[in-house]
Amino acid sequence: MRASANGNLRGVVSRVTKRVIFGPALDRAAQLAFYAVLALAPFLVVLTSLAGFLPSHDSVQWLLDRARELMPDEAYTLVSQVVEDVVNSRNATLFTLGVVVALWSASRVADALRSALNVAWELEDGRSWVRRQLIAMTFTIGGAVLLLAAVVATMVGAGLVERVSDFVGIDTARAARLWALLRWPIAAGCLVVLAALAYRVLPDTRPRPLPTWVGALVATGLFLVAARLFSFYAERFASFGPTYGALAGGVVLLLWSWLSAIAFIVGGEVTAAFPGARPRRAS
Repeated sequence: MRASANGNLRGVVSRVTKRVIFGPALDRAAQLAFYAVLALAPFLVVLTSLAGFLPSHDSVQWLLDRARELMPDEAYTLVSQVVEDVVNSRNATLFTLGVVVALWSASRVADALRSALNVAWELEDGRSWVRRQLIAMTFTIGGAVLLLAAVVATMVGAGLVERVSDFVGIDTARAARLWALLRWPIAAGCLVVLAALAYRVLPDTRPRPLPTWVGALVATGLFLVAARLFSFYAERFASFGPTYGALAGGVVLLLWSWLSAIAFIVGGEVTAAFPGARPRRAS
């Protein structure tokens, strides 16, 4: 039994490695990263618009503060400027036609991921064009709501930890350090759920639950490690400014998005290569 499990694991690692190095995974990740950067501002429009319906109006800023811990300085500066411009220019049209246009643009990322996941499964998408677009837009809205809900829950949790620490007599600074450690598993859990939903609903198949969650865990782990390592490298060793000048922020953001896209595509490849993952339904 153990030998069979080891053989299956080696088979998964071998297949995924070959497809990432020699297959289409890196090219698909580049396509996904381009759409992600292009859809950044429209997605922030959707995010800030939805944030207006939530109890905490600091949700977007809190989310950006957490993203700063994973993004290089050049990329974060560019993203925060986009958020500031979006927030300052908000008006009533963002809740009508503006949100629809923004949603359509942001959903291109989900559609690009859908295409990459179908390639991982070696499937031709048999769903109609209208159905594919509806799935992409629904996933975009669901992802935005999940992110904001997780942010609000985390902010509520921070206040709860502070109250409990006051009640039991724990030092405030120690409680803050404890919460700083707890919020990472919460953030990672939200990413795992988002990735699992993507692997479940975006491709034209229905993978079994275990491979879906394994792929989501792999994608989240790779994303967190790659983001931290790239941020460390960009801030301490690389010098993009002299090479790219005013384009340095955009280049760093594009590289960061490419590495992130690789992580989530690798997770999809793991799901497709996992033993017993053959779907109950496929086109």
